[in-house]
Amino acid sequence: MDGIWFLYLMLGAFPALIAFAAIYKYFEVVQASRWPSVPGKVVVSTTEARPVRSGGPRSDDTELRNFAKVLFEYKVATRTYRGDRVSISEDMGNDEVAETLGRYPVGKDVTVFYNPNRREQALLERDAPPGLWKGAAYVVLGTGVFILVAVFGFKKLGALVESAVPNTAHAPFVAACVGFALIAALLLWGFQRAAARTRAWPTVAGRIASSGIHEFHQSEQNGNSSRWRTYYRPEVTYTYDFAGVRYTGDKVNVAGMVSASTDALASRTAAKYPVGTAVDVHYNPDNPADSVLEPRVAILWLFWLMPAVMLALAYYVGYVAVN
Repeated sequence: MDGIWFLYLMLGAFPALIAFAAIYKYFEVVQASRWPSVPGKVVVSTTEARPVRSGGPRSDDTELRNFAKVLFEYKVATRTYRGDRVSISEDMGNDEVAETLGRYPVGKDVTVFYNPNRREQALLERDAPPGLWKGAAYVVLGTGVFILVAVFGFKKLGALVESAVPNTAHAPFVAACVGFALIAALLLWGFQRAAARTRAWPTVAGRIASSGIHEFHQSEQNGNSSRWRTYYRPEVTYTYDFAGVRYTGDKVNVAGMVSASTDALASRTAAKYPVGTAVDVHYNPDNPADSVLEPRVAILWLFWLMPAVMLALAYYVGYVAVN
């Protein structure tokens, strides 16, 4: 019973984290609403590609994302300051890059809101983005409902399996296999739909900016201890222009970069894209900062073997294996 409650707590951690982030952002908005304002001027307005950590807490792997680099100057008393934060919302990259640059071209006069206790801390938009609170509420409620359905659905599935299979002692294992197969199939179906949409993206001319091997580290648990292992993946970056904005991408295929403990595979992939090579870049028409070089996933069907194997294992354990 203690293990079940621990699992429930782990499942509930995600919506709790989203709720905490929303509350923290609310207090940040309230605090910024009291900041005084001064006139300022935009001095830099361009795109910038920055590496963003993408491998989770157990990895130092990164990916490139595009940001709108907007620098503005403002004066408080006799001192001139320079700021680079546009909105109070967190900029995770690849989000409204062209729109932000369009709102803040070089030379534009702006109103700057600054922290009176730390005058170098300033921003241009202190109001919360439209729909932020409603979106956070939907995510928390939706995730909570999904967890409840998953928990009670698994119980119902276990009871159904126990009444259906001859080897009732193996019913929990069979239910787990069936549940895993269903979740895996749902994820694969969603990934297939996303890949199909990507194949329909329009193309724009681009050029390979760099091509090499990226080395990163990942912590792996081994019993009560953990150790860091070194992995390699291809690091291919390319640039392209759309609607007068320069973007940089590093996504070669839809499935992401395949990493390995040796650099042989990474070397072969990087060799396909020498620096300076002209390429066709497939870009998201709804968000041109999102792009890929190879929109097709040639071996996607192989991943369907996973739920198929789990269902076959469930059938064998439930109907064929003897007690």
